[in-house]
Amino acid sequence: MTDDSAPTSALGSDTWLGANEYESGSALHTRATNFLSTAKWDVLADIASKHRGGMSCQYEDKFSVGHFNMVRRIVFEDGVNWVARVRLPNENMFAGREELEDSKTMEIEVASMKFFRRETSIPVPEVFDYNTSRENDAGAPYILMEYIHGNVALELRQAKSCAPQLFGTPEQDRKFREQMAQIQATAASFKFPQIGSLYYNKETDDFYIGPEPQTGKGPWASSTEYYDDLVNHLLKGTIKKDDLKQNQSFMVPTILNHLMRLYGEEKTGPFRLTNRYFGAHNILVNDDFDIIGLIDFDGVMSAPLEVVAQYPELSFLQVDPPGITYSHPAAIERVKLTAPRLEEYKRLLGTFESRGGDVTQEVAGHLGSTSASIYQGMQAFAQHQDFVNEKWMKSCLKMLQEYAESL
Repeated sequence: MTDDSAPTSALGSDTWLGANEYESGSALHTRATNFLSTAKWDVLADIASKHRGGMSCQYEDKFSVGHFNMVRRIVFEDGVNWVARVRLPNENMFAGREELEDSKTMEIEVASMKFFRRETSIPVPEVFDYNTSRENDAGAPYILMEYIHGNVALELRQAKSCAPQLFGTPEQDRKFREQMAQIQATAASFKFPQIGSLYYNKETDDFYIGPEPQTGKGPWASSTEYYDDLVNHLLKGTIKKDDLKQNQSFMVPTILNHLMRLYGEEKTGPFRLTNRYFGAHNILVNDDFDIIGLIDFDGVMSAPLEVVAQYPELSFLQVDPPGITYSHPAAIERVKLTAPRLEEYKRLLGTFESRGGDVTQEVAGHLGSTSASIYQGMQAFAQHQDFVNEKWMKSCLKMLQEYAESL
């Protein structure tokens, strides 16, 4: 087995795979290579140079690309490093997942980074310049921001061939999860009167709540209004899928919304701040799995308690749908391994909530709750996967039966 504490051969942008993230000849591979060759990178370099008094800079050859953005590292002649994060062209393959226009989504990302840098010690990149219009001189929405030399936690543990469910050694894993809990508790300590995403007002140098990306709607004064719009968005996306709309599981969002009315506890504000996509796939770490930066902020929003009370994604903290059991040995073993990690993370989150002044540990107390699971089911349905929907259909039946038995 690989020594999890041994240094990794590559960190940061040295590990970026560029278009090779995708199969050669695929639509995503072609999209990435075309954009790399046609984007106005020289314009962005000039903008970056002007921000530093005309100091010359150049791009590194390697780049990173996802479904929505391309990232390139900029190196100035004095050794300072930035990144240019540029929005890719809209593609039909991702249509319907999110309703908000690109420019607004980027505004949310910028506002969230500015907020966390100003109000907290959470490690986020500094934003030096941005433009959310596709009609700008660069030809695409962009953010010029600080470069953080680290690896995505999920990718680093794979590179190190870490033991099952661990990020590094047991001690590194404990420290990593403790830092995650501290970040989640810090974000949740901020409260707002409405539900929605975070925006920044340049004129007043202040923040406010506005529409969120998934539904394209908001802000909302109550959780009931938010869940109604979320469920309508889910149904709207699924009705376009011929294979899914014919199944009984098409009813899952509506049933979950009814269950949320029964089990949800927080109907009106104030609401807490959270990042719906917080997890090991959006966390940058050094070689010892210390958290040195967060990335991808479009999921930051002021939200009801059950939205905030979610375990970090892709961090081996999976909570199964209520009432679902397994017979396969691998699944049984996974549940067995995960259970103590869930309890430990809940304890860590509660500890940091208490240190921040919330002695009730309200968010930690609702991790794994029925209402938190109901919201988890809503987001799982958005994946448009039949087997996932069927699993949640069974869970809905179990939850309804349990509620009826309690009457």
